[in-house]
Amino acid sequence: MFTVGSQLPVEGVPPGSTLLVVGPPMTGKRTLALQLLAAGFDEEGVAVVSTDSSAADVRTDMAQYADSPPEQLPMGVVDCVGESHGSGSLGPLDSRVSSPADLTGIGMSLTTLLERLYSDHSERLRVGLLSLTTMSMYATPEQVVRFLHVVTNRIREADAVGFVVAHSDTMDEEHLQRLRSFVDGVVEVRERDDEMELRVVGLPEGNTEWTSFGSDHRPEVAPTPSADGEEPTESERALTDGDAEPPAAPDTSAAVAADDDSLQEIFDAVEADAPTLTVSNYQGPPEELAVVERYFDRHGVEVREASMDVAAPRSVALLHRGDDLLASETVQAVRSAIDIDSGTTDTFEQRHTSDLLTNLDQSVYGASAANKELLIDVSHSVELLANRTGTGRLHAGFQHLSNLVDDAQAARIYGRLAQSGVDVHVYGIPDTETTVPGVTVHEHDTPEIAESWFVVYDGGGDPDRQAALLAHELGAADEYDGFWTYESDIVARIDDYLTATYLDGELAVDGRAD
Repeated sequence: MFTVGSQLPVEGVPPGSTLLVVGPPMTGKRTLALQLLAAGFDEEGVAVVSTDSSAADVRTDMAQYADSPPEQLPMGVVDCVGESHGSGSLGPLDSRVSSPADLTGIGMSLTTLLERLYSDHSERLRVGLLSLTTMSMYATPEQVVRFLHVVTNRIREADAVGFVVAHSDTMDEEHLQRLRSFVDGVVEVRERDDEMELRVVGLPEGNTEWTSFGSDHRPEVAPTPSADGEEPTESERALTDGDAEPPAAPDTSAAVAADDDSLQEIFDAVEADAPTLTVSNYQGPPEELAVVERYFDRHGVEVREASMDVAAPRSVALLHRGDDLLASETVQAVRSAIDIDSGTTDTFEQRHTSDLLTNLDQSVYGASAANKELLIDVSHSVELLANRTGTGRLHAGFQHLSNLVDDAQAARIYGRLAQSGVDVHVYGIPDTETTVPGVTVHEHDTPEIAESWFVVYDGGGDPDRQAALLAHELGAADEYDGFWTYESDIVARIDDYLTATYLDGELAVDGRAD
């Protein structure tokens, strides 16, 4: 049995088991999973797949629940945030995958990590996947289910124990039941009367009752030297010292206001700068090309087909920005590099590194004709990043303020963000009385606010923690075009525009802006 300390109301978890930790955002799921992973550090190795935090950040978070400094923990991280945000340095057991969409690359890196931990550290292993929801932002539900199936098989074969985190609010019941079918038990988390509760269902010893548990979302982290022995920077100290103010970002509002006249202008500029993927003389199965198209759509890259009156090349993908060719590769090679082999259910397809994917800018992701559920997941990703940092400024556009007030969970999330130390500003058409403790409300009855969905976090002075979602509503109900990004220049541009246009000169009184 794998011990769980006092975190779960069970004696332990049988070897080979995977638990799905599921519940609404900001209910302590991630902290709970980290504590469960750290519970066996005395004699076990830990492997973490992180889709929302860098390897360095995960190791620092894990150290809060262990007796060793971050660099001495017997663990490795498959860092899936790539170079997009908070990349930091890698430890000796860490690896980096370019994107959470590269499921095959993640699976291969996890397999390698488990083998190294087993041979060099311990035959008893714990595996964490943080989080399945973030992965769903980049891959289809079928791909995510297939990935989870493969990972749980790996855990079962290794007699390890796994903990997989996912949000429940944007997951339909059918998809959730499919995920449950591949795990051995579920830890359900909820908030009830301002208290966090959990129960465990599905394990051999039977289901447990709802019990209270701690929900320390953002533990205080003492500044530690970096991996190369240097002292932490001023920005790092600000993010880990509860009394320190983050370094102020340069005031560029005036310059940005002169350059950008609307959110649509920023959106158009980002879209215009995106590369294009042109598929030449394609002769393969339509479903193969569909996989490639979905992947590049999530990266804000338009896919076009072209026919040339030549015998060769056939079925070649050309990544280009205007007339500037960035890379080229066969569609089959690109397809095999970004997806689990659809012909198998228990292995990852072996493949070579894709030059085309290596040349793809990973800092901006697309949301073309996106539904509401995807944008909620992306919004949560930005909100959780702000909550973990606990400082800085966050803008959120709800179109109509009733979208915030009538959604008890959204109001809870934004109230908690304000409590964490984030300067929270929400915007919308004033169609209801709106008061959220600690949150500044901006009432604006303009077409831009009515049509725009945005969540923008300035990183609290740290460029590696900046993130933004920007989308505008299409004619169809609950359908949007947009993008999300961790590129500091783009985030700063949106933040500066919103600050200059809607904040400067306003007077906030009693949590409201007049």
